[in-house]
Amino acid sequence: MLEVEHNTVVYPPNKCLERKIELSTTPVVYDHLLFLDFNGKGESILGSSNLNGTVWEGTLLFFNNEENLQLLKYNRSLIGSTISDGKFLNDNTFALAEDTGVLNILSLSRENAAIESAGYFRDVDRIPKLAVWKNSSRVLTCSKNSVTVWDINSAVRKPVHNFQNYHTELVNCVDTVKTEPNVFASVSMDRKCCLWDDRDASPATVLYNNEFCSLTSVACNQHNTNYIVVGTEGGDIYLLDKREPREFISVASCNCEIYRIVFDDSNRLAVCGDLNKVLVFKCEDEILNSAYCNDKHCGFVRGLAWHNETLYSCGFDKQVVKHLL
Repeated sequence: MLEVEHNTVVYPPNKCLERKIELSTTPVVYDHLLFLDFNGKGESILGSSNLNGTVWEGTLLFFNNEENLQLLKYNRSLIGSTISDGKFLNDNTFALAEDTGVLNILSLSRENAAIESAGYFRDVDRIPKLAVWKNSSRVLTCSKNSVTVWDINSAVRKPVHNFQNYHTELVNCVDTVKTEPNVFASVSMDRKCCLWDDRDASPATVLYNNEFCSLTSVACNQHNTNYIVVGTEGGDIYLLDKREPREFISVASCNCEIYRIVFDDSNRLAVCGDLNKVLVFKCEDEILNSAYCNDKHCGFVRGLAWHNETLYSCGFDKQVVKHLL
């Protein structure tokens, strides 16, 4: 008869070993950098996640200047679940999209140098992307085939609007017209780009329908709000004019699945995807013209942010790159 020591646990051969899952006690800057964003003071947030470990964990990093960001010398940090996107709402408050389906609202304490919770909301499933409006407490998220508008100042943790089944498949990305607090756009695996105004009884209209590829990213031109750019699974970006629905007016190829598209305050458009390159296009005379290409990253690029007319990027190589265009 087999003798076992006292307090030894024996698991049957068909049962997985059980262990207690605990988050790290000290911040870890993981190789997978997923997003970055700036506030008006030049401070920034950077999201890193452990995507190839047994426990998917995320670390949010805060930097008080651009030099520290490039050196990854963070001033504050927060450890939690994996995070997919993040945006500043104002200089002291930002929103995080988590893979758990939580929209986490956090604030910067100027007194004790801490990152504090300002509330949270729960969506139906994983939140891949979020967007915000200028000078607004509203946050826009997508999850599964739904698009949701939240008000972080609301006393109840329920959405202002939850639009389900307008898209028939997974919604990949959303973006806002930042100066119009009710207008936004969404793209989905159902190959459709929808333009929304949540004041209308029928809030969504199909702006564009790609015949061949799912749409993976969308960005609204904040300089000229008539224009929207969408990216596809096949690697193309299409310039759309909301005054001419159902048709695109210009197209450019990026040779990779598009992950993120970001306009600056004029007509420059930064693009990244399943490639180590950062591309910039200029929207001039209703044409997408290639203006810049950089391959300093060693892995897929995932995060893009403009600050003071300068572009910053991060990706799957634990590196933040400053682009002088």
